[in-house]
Amino acid sequence: MPQPAAQALADFETQGWRRLDPRMLAVHLVQEPIRFLPVLLGIFILGSANDHQNSWWEYAALPAILAFAVLRYLTTSYRISGGQIELRKGLLTKQVIATPADRVRTVDVTSPPIHRILGLAKVELGTAGAGKERITLDSLRVDDARHLREELIHLRNVTVPDVPPSGEPYAIDAPTRQPVDAEATETTLLKLDPRWVRYAPVTMTGIVSALALFGFLNQFLTRILERGVVSDAVDKIDEYSWWLDGLVLFLVLVALVTALAMIGYVLQFWRFTLTRHSGGTLHVTRGLLTTRESSIEEKRIRGLEVGEPLGLRLFRGGRMHVVTTGLSKKEDRRGTAWLVPPAPRAVVERVASAVLDDQEALDAPLTQHGPAALRRRWVRAIVPPVLFVLLFLGATLLWHWPVVFLIASVTPLLVAPWLARDRYAGLGHHLTPTHLVVRSGSFVRRRDVLQRTGIIGWTVSSSWFQRRVGLTHLIATTAAGKQSYTAYDIDEGQAVALAHQVDPELVGQFLVPRELPSDGHAG
Repeated sequence: MPQPAAQALADFETQGWRRLDPRMLAVHLVQEPIRFLPVLLGIFILGSANDHQNSWWEYAALPAILAFAVLRYLTTSYRISGGQIELRKGLLTKQVIATPADRVRTVDVTSPPIHRILGLAKVELGTAGAGKERITLDSLRVDDARHLREELIHLRNVTVPDVPPSGEPYAIDAPTRQPVDAEATETTLLKLDPRWVRYAPVTMTGIVSALALFGFLNQFLTRILERGVVSDAVDKIDEYSWWLDGLVLFLVLVALVTALAMIGYVLQFWRFTLTRHSGGTLHVTRGLLTTRESSIEEKRIRGLEVGEPLGLRLFRGGRMHVVTTGLSKKEDRRGTAWLVPPAPRAVVERVASAVLDDQEALDAPLTQHGPAALRRRWVRAIVPPVLFVLLFLGATLLWHWPVVFLIASVTPLLVAPWLARDRYAGLGHHLTPTHLVVRSGSFVRRRDVLQRTGIIGWTVSSSWFQRRVGLTHLIATTAAGKQSYTAYDIDEGQAVALAHQVDPELVGQFLVPRELPSDGHAG
């Protein structure tokens, strides 16, 4: 007669439930104390201030946290059966998360440093309509994690048992799926060239990475500055004129930001590789300390975002994101949508052509938005700097502010004409048989290529000032990417005609004949 515990284990296994890798306990030994670090610090600070020394709860805090990690391991299990994947977790509050395997849109396989040391990986599944709760399996063996990704993304028709012996494939009982050729191959579309790191300092991503690294290293830099040699060098700066001090400080900041931005680029994009699987997916691998592998179904792709921020444009560079369904905002922030990191423009264009298969949408001349849009760009570029100058002029005359402030306030006005022309040059749209193209921006210019069949709605938005000059924002709504893509400051009649051309059945029911131009052409 089996014991109750043995019987429970047997039932657990026969029902197809599987636990995560036992080595996850070592991961939690590192992660959990860090997660509860504020609590631990509070306990020890309170204990040190208490007159009663050696309180038992001071020494029980860490073992309690470690026990929590063990319970988390024992109460977490998953299985793939009946065409769906299920995750069961929780001790006091039980949770069972289940989703059909064929609704999985993206699979991220991530290996932070502690996972890489132990040969483990974390699998995160992005599903259609998953909401805030995502299925995360932390931790699996790297080979098991990659095989699971193959099963869920490439949808192979596997007929092995639900609980396979060690090393055999997982079962996904889904008879409606089409099997994939056993000799499936991958074609490399892009590999990172280390020379591309030169683009890091001229991108906003690089600057943000530099600031993040600076914040992390700030405490170490403070200690260095307190040392005698550096401190003496800083004191000597006071012996020189203010303009020389300013120049030195500027050069030091530029060198520091450049170095940190390049380090951030390497950490994020090292060994970046984009491949196309014959099963119909794009696969991205990247990262130095933390490696990340992301897979996206090509049939879910609804377009591309080709970015050309000002810094990259000056150095003939660009970057590219994919517009796809089933990708949450959290995944987008973590870089799952990256298809090309900051790289030469020719590389971005080549990869975009391979992914999109619509060359006209990528390089066709765009229709500009007319003189009213141009005047609006000039007004918005000139008026704020003029008001700024008048404000400092009044302060100089009334309160005797230094004249140098007034001179400095003129600087934005000198840049305004260039900004107005560049912002207008960035405006435009184009329509191909399969895609809608919109472009906008100056400091952050972006060409959005959106699949026409992926557009599910339209929004026409006009401010009071726009209505005075007959302009509007035409917003295409989609279930992919950023969910909305805008043609800015377009003529009202042109906007209606453009939306009608893309989806005549949807837009036509809201129109009367006089609202549509006689030729029905959107330009």
